[in-house]
Amino acid sequence: MSLLNNLSYEEYQHALSFTKEKCEIIADLANLKITFSDTNQPGEKLMKYLYRRGYNAAQYKQFLATSHQVKTIVTYYKPQAKIAILIANSGYNNLSKLATPSVDCDSLAASLKNLGFIVLTLKNLLSSELKRVLVKLFDVIPEDSYCFIFYAGHGCELCNTKFLLCIDCPTENIEIIHCITENFILKGLEKCNIELCVLIMDMCRMNLDRCSNPKLFESLSNIEEYTIHNNLLVAYSTQSSQAAYEVLQIECSTTIDENVTYELKTGDTDKILPGSSQYVNSLCTRLGDDLDISSLLDKVHGDVENSIRQQKPIKIQCGVAKRSLYDPVKGNIKYY
Repeated sequence: MSLLNNLSYEEYQHALSFTKEKCEIIADLANLKITFSDTNQPGEKLMKYLYRRGYNAAQYKQFLATSHQVKTIVTYYKPQAKIAILIANSGYNNLSKLATPSVDCDSLAASLKNLGFIVLTLKNLLSSELKRVLVKLFDVIPEDSYCFIFYAGHGCELCNTKFLLCIDCPTENIEIIHCITENFILKGLEKCNIELCVLIMDMCRMNLDRCSNPKLFESLSNIEEYTIHNNLLVAYSTQSSQAAYEVLQIECSTTIDENVTYELKTGDTDKILPGSSQYVNSLCTRLGDDLDISSLLDKVHGDVENSIRQQKPIKIQCGVAKRSLYDPVKGNIKYY
């Protein structure tokens, strides 16, 4: 029997209200090669094609029921590539060792790989080594790509400049050679001409004393300047002058800024769960949500603010175009 003759008026009107994404799912289930970008009435076009191919009402209803079980991912853009660089510093030579950065980066790597990212994890590198590796990576990141950079480890701040402290950092008289600055990363990405940059720093942001670190203060005049085009989101897991927390019930010690942190002891490995830092715990959970990256980070920050150890993350955004970590690279499908 004819498809259109055996649908009620309400069922047909409902079909006419389908979104383009809904129509694409049903067309795919019916093995129809249709594009809906050329019409403002995708539902009407879908029904005409189903009718012409001889599908009946029962088959259409089966396609419709199956389509409800398909997770639709809104595609905002199709980048050339999706690259994630995850940096974990935990085995410090002089500062207190941290328990969770390596575990957190491993958990985050697994989640991002499921979203189609090429993931590179850098663990416990000296400052000179980390800078050299990052420079090489920035040289090969394709234009028009998404770049997701995450850092977990000790950090600090001086005159609003954020420093990622590498494993060879001393406890006093810190110099720029012991650190990676936020500016260094963003300056390196500037030449890549990427479509989206997400930089997340899960670290303490305690303010250092100028008098105790004169060489670091002197180096601020030579800090890199950068210009980011398109879409940039920078997130800090905590506010300025505040600590970022690991969630563990094991031996603890004191950091360079006199805040409590957690240190691995023999036999403690089993006590670490994936996503052990408050921030990464929420981030890995929220990566399953179908949200643009700005809205996703808002959700993550709301979760962190309500965590056991309250901390208030910060998000800085440049560019208003919506982009999602689910966005497929060019040539990939958009349903997962």
